Amino acid sequence: MPSRANIVVRRFLTLLLAVLLPALAAAAVPGPEGGVRLRTVVIDAGHGGHDPGAISKSSKLSEKQINLDIALKLGARIEKEYPDVKVIYTRKTDRFVELAERGNIANRNHADLFISIHVNSAKSTAASGTETFVMGTDKSASNMEVCKRENSVILLEDDYTTTYEGFDPNNPESYIIFNLMQNAHFEQSISFAALVQNQFTRNGPIKKSRGIRQAPLMVLWRTTMPSVLIEVGFLSNSSDRSILVTEANRQKIANDIFRAFSTYKKQYDGDDDVATGKPAPAPAPAPAPAPAPAKDTVKQAAPAGPHFEIQILAASKKLQNGSSELKGVTGFTCRFMNGLYKYSVGNFSTKEEAAAQLPALKKKFPGAFIIAVD
Repeated sequence: MPSRANIVVRRFLTLLLAVLLPALAAAAVPGPEGGVRLRTVVIDAGHGGHDPGAISKSSKLSEKQINLDIALKLGARIEKEYPDVKVIYTRKTDRFVELAERGNIANRNHADLFISIHVNSAKSTAASGTETFVMGTDKSASNMEVCKRENSVILLEDDYTTTYEGFDPNNPESYIIFNLMQNAHFEQSISFAALVQNQFTRNGPIKKSRGIRQAPLMVLWRTTMPSVLIEVGFLSNSSDRSILVTEANRQKIANDIFRAFSTYKKQYDGDDDVATGKPAPAPAPAPAPAPAPAKDTVKQAAPAGPHFEIQILAASKKLQNGSSELKGVTGFTCRFMNGLYKYSVGNFSTKEEAAAQLPALKKKFPGAFIIAVD
């Protein structure tokens, strides 16, 4: 007789395929130069309605209020500075939204980025600082404390056992499924998370950073785009709480996230070389026409000096030619950086040449993006 863990895994895999495959099949939006632009961002104010989230010691301030205020301030800034970007909110008022629906909103709108805003809480009042989570399988004690608290929101939903196929946020067996998942947007999520944490430590009212963490968070695992969950401070800590209680500081936090978004958008759109911090090289005079790429290979003669490539994926293990993860692509370059094997293709003199190939690769690798190489 199958164990409860095996039943949960099978049910989750069925649900995963039903949710992810249609969204991954959606075509990317071409930019003005044939590239891909960041067009839509979904901002998720955690909790809401009959789910207050964390509550301050005096019970006068709840997490749902802070989350919503920062989310609206962030969205307003993006709308003002980037009128071409569509900003979608999972909620704009004090109402309850199911965890599954938050991700579904992003998927239905083919969002390019999902930002979930939360306030932390811990049994120890000494815990303080900001941290940003990406979808991952790190189940350390501190991460699981956050997971159980954030994922337990599903217990407030009607018929949650059907919606989440028997998932129990308090049962360790339920988290087995997260070990079987591969997040196609892991590295882009990490990249945005790093930008957020850098802004917090440089400019934020709460400068203590707890870093970037991976955790099996329900609100992130169903999204089909780069996604992060930002914990802007601890409501259980008196110092953090005194900062979060003021609207001026909440605006500063929204501004920090906006600056991270602005940098990330430039990376995503290929508008500048923030990845290397160097100006783009001037195109070579009178370049010869680039040869047409093979069916599953993007390969060109190497230009002298710096050039551009398209990173298609990152993995924790080294992949071989013919590996299913590479989806038939050959002629790739593999680099080991920051604990990950990063795979890229192409050898382009200009970003425009790389951008012309990017849409086709995104059909196979939705998380593909242009990188500058010295």
